[in-house]
Amino acid sequence: MKINKLIISTSGIFLLSIALSACKKSFVDLTPQGIVPVSTYYKTEIDIKTALNGTYSSLRPIYNEQYGFGEIPSDNAQTYGESEVGYGEEEKLTWTATSTNLQNAWGRFYATIAFANIVLGHVNTPPMTQANRDGYTGQAKFLRALMYFNLVRMFGGVPLILTEITSEEQAYTYNRATATAIYAQIEKDLTEAAAVLPASYTGSDIGRATSIAANALLGKVYLYENKETQAEAILATVAATSGTLLPYDQVFGLGKDNNREIIFSVQYLGGGFGEGNTFASGFVPQTSGTTIIGVSGGSSNIGTPSLYNAFEAGDNRLNTAVGVFTSGSLVYYYAKKFIYPTVAAGAEGDNDWPVLRYADVILMYAEALNENGKTDEALTQLNLVRNRSGLASKNGLTQTDTRTAIRNERRVELCYEAERWFDLIRWNIMVPVMQDYKAHYTPANGVIGNVTATLSLYPIPAREISLNPNLTQNPGY
Repeated sequence: MKINKLIISTSGIFLLSIALSACKKSFVDLTPQGIVPVSTYYKTEIDIKTALNGTYSSLRPIYNEQYGFGEIPSDNAQTYGESEVGYGEEEKLTWTATSTNLQNAWGRFYATIAFANIVLGHVNTPPMTQANRDGYTGQAKFLRALMYFNLVRMFGGVPLILTEITSEEQAYTYNRATATAIYAQIEKDLTEAAAVLPASYTGSDIGRATSIAANALLGKVYLYENKETQAEAILATVAATSGTLLPYDQVFGLGKDNNREIIFSVQYLGGGFGEGNTFASGFVPQTSGTTIIGVSGGSSNIGTPSLYNAFEAGDNRLNTAVGVFTSGSLVYYYAKKFIYPTVAAGAEGDNDWPVLRYADVILMYAEALNENGKTDEALTQLNLVRNRSGLASKNGLTQTDTRTAIRNERRVELCYEAERWFDLIRWNIMVPVMQDYKAHYTPANGVIGNVTATLSLYPIPAREISLNPNLTQNPGY
């Protein structure tokens, strides 16, 4: 059952009517009945837990489309002509401040922040054990930090809102905080979350944010801030305690959710309840009809020849990660890792979206070690992922060559997972990589626009600026 609530988005810009929905296979109840900006509502622990569950539920539409901002603009993925109205502007790097995609993403991020702020603003009111109160608080802070991490990577400095908004007038008072201030708050939220969250859950609570997830995300945040020393320290701990590298074909697919390599994922539920994803229907080639799955696809998140050729000979990840479909003169390298053939009418996928997984942590740890001059130790970590993938170890490389090897490994290991575009930007190589890609590959949707450094940030949605003149636009837009 879907429940529609009118909430005030913490973008501080507009009222948002959002549909959130019920349960996932691992959670007892995700029906967000408590997501209501009414201060007198939250009287019991059940009210708080229900509100928190609704915050998790709000992640589903976000990660159902996050690939459009983290993968499609990069040299890893593209759409085809039939998907021009979807992510054609992301593929060609021609987005503008009036982009509907960006407006929707902004609103969804801030809606989740609003939900988390409601939980945090009321969690101290009802009677409950301190352990439960800490758990609800830590989870809400993790989810808020995750949303601000998405926002700061995409838009730079944004409004920093840490309390429940109770009026439209209040919403219009916020200015853009600096990116530095946003990152500082993310660090604070994750550090505090990690201090109170458990390392794992059992039963119906599996899938909630853990202390390991908070520390893993904090390590990633440090890398984005070029704080390699702090990143190394925390990722060392996570790498030693957080999980297992599984065979790649055991990480993805139906029935493999919440496996030992997954640190945090967005939980989906298929079966026609409005809780599933559209990865299969979105990612398989439209021209494939029903030969791959039981519905025709949308040709989104299709890999590029550049990505396909980035896999080394003998890499056993390739067959799991990339599907190949030929239609006439077109060759589609689709995101096979997110597709299973039993998706039928309704096109609701049951498989989860991995936000953080162990292989990502190992490669981040290797990166931090190498940037801190510990190249031999970095290669040891890199080789864990390579050997798992059937590839020979790399030894005796220089720091520069190790840096290149780690970056190449991240590209293929995390392909289609909405990491590539943001990796290129944080490594400060987006412009040369995309210029080279533009020179050698022509996407199906036409010519890529001018590749400039201003593309490192998306524009603040024009609608937000029109409603709140306190907001300023990013350079280049």
